[in-house]
Amino acid sequence: MLEKYKSNLKELRLDAGLTLDELAEATGLGKRTIITIENDAGANPSVGTVKRLLAYFEISFEELYP
Repeated sequence: MLEKYKSNLKELRLDAGLTLDELAEATGLGKRTIITIENDAGANPSVGTVKRLLAYFEISFEELYP
């Protein structure tokens, strides 16, 4: 069985002072996609989605999924 990881996305977004709408607009991701990644430990975002988030926040994968 695969382990399910919860991301730090919500904390990163709030620390940056961003709303869901602002992050969605800045990254080109859907608001619903962001909500799912923030709240669902079983979320399975695409590699492209993760890369957009890593690039936007200028962080490593390990910082997004500790």
